Amino acid sequence: MRLLRKLLTVALGLLVVGSTAQAQFGGFNRPSILGPNINPNPLVGAAVVAQAARQAAPALLGNPGLLGGNPGMLGNPGLLGASPYALSTAGGYNPYLGAAGLGGASPYGLSTTGMSPYGAGGYGGYGGYASAPIYGEYGGTLYGLGHFTEAAGKYHQSIQKARMDRETSRQMALDTMRRRIELEEWINKRRPGPQQQRDAALAMDLESARKEAPTGDVNTGKALNTLLGSIQKSPQLNAGPNVPLDEDVVKHVNLAGGDTSANVAILKNLSRLTWPEALLDPNYEDIRKRLMANLEDAVKTLRAGESLPATTLKDIRTDFRKLNDRFNDADVSTPSSDIEARRFLGHLRQAVRALDNPNVVNYFNNTWTPKGKTVAELVSQMTKEGLTFAPAAPGDQASYRALYQAMRQFEAGLELARK
Repeated sequence: MRLLRKLLTVALGLLVVGSTAQAQFGGFNRPSILGPNINPNPLVGAAVVAQAARQAAPALLGNPGLLGGNPGMLGNPGLLGASPYALSTAGGYNPYLGAAGLGGASPYGLSTTGMSPYGAGGYGGYGGYASAPIYGEYGGTLYGLGHFTEAAGKYHQSIQKARMDRETSRQMALDTMRRRIELEEWINKRRPGPQQQRDAALAMDLESARKEAPTGDVNTGKALNTLLGSIQKSPQLNAGPNVPLDEDVVKHVNLAGGDTSANVAILKNLSRLTWPEALLDPNYEDIRKRLMANLEDAVKTLRAGESLPATTLKDIRTDFRKLNDRFNDADVSTPSSDIEARRFLGHLRQAVRALDNPNVVNYFNNTWTPKGKTVAELVSQMTKEGLTFAPAAPGDQASYRALYQAMRQFEAGLELARK
């Protein structure tokens, strides 16, 4: 009975405190089963209960017999039934926490079951703060350490991948180099070598000489030397046809000691040498007279079987260079005159070059003079002396054309006999 009285006293005290809080929090009155002075506002009620709980003795707050742990006045069916101010969040016990009860469903309930119009998310509608992770003092440190470890791992993975890509690139470059070398070797195996190219060029020249060679190839001796090379490959020249040569034709044929760029043909008849009109200009008179005098002395010396003095040879080279340079710097009146003068200077250059040959005396002692009444005899002499055809001198073109036709006929007959 004493305990019951004490409980009643506490309950009445709570009701008095709630009535006092009504005035403090500005609540509103409405009829209530507990009396006209009890504010049914759940917010005010919660504040009243919290204040009453703080004012209650610690022993009462920790006693399960008073606060919901023992069937009695607060929160459990007992003497006074279900308390409207119970702290339970279950909908069946507190009518102000969003569930049907004695006072109906409260729109201000603290229930987290979704009955409250404010929902369980709180202020989540303004950006979802309720779902943001919250870390404590150690949790934030571990979270940052985890991110650092993850970033470090990705960094090392990127570095390793870059190294692997670089190595792959190097291997691809080496593979490309190897393939290029193999391609070059493959091309070189199928590309004609120097000898094959030379043979191909000779074959083309021979084909041209056997048909109708250009006039230029005949006058320079190229076509004659091509036919000469083909004839010399035959072991027996007498197997070919008998093609006679006119003595006057042979007289105007110029031979060279294996060097077709050297030709003394222009020096054979210096007394009848005709200078082109462009070189008869007074600007060249001093050089022309001195050069002609030195050339005449050189020919006399060589025909006597003697060697040329070094001073004479030097003066000839110097005068020719001066004459050629002065002509290149001068203005020639007509193109035809320019062509004629340059052709003459070309023959003169070949003669000066022939004078540098130690065997130049053979041009004037009949050793390198063409001999033969037939093509076979002429080819035999040239083969024995190692001679070739030199370019035709001015006035010798007709003789070269006649010799070309005769050699062409002989080479064709000899080729037919070889087959």
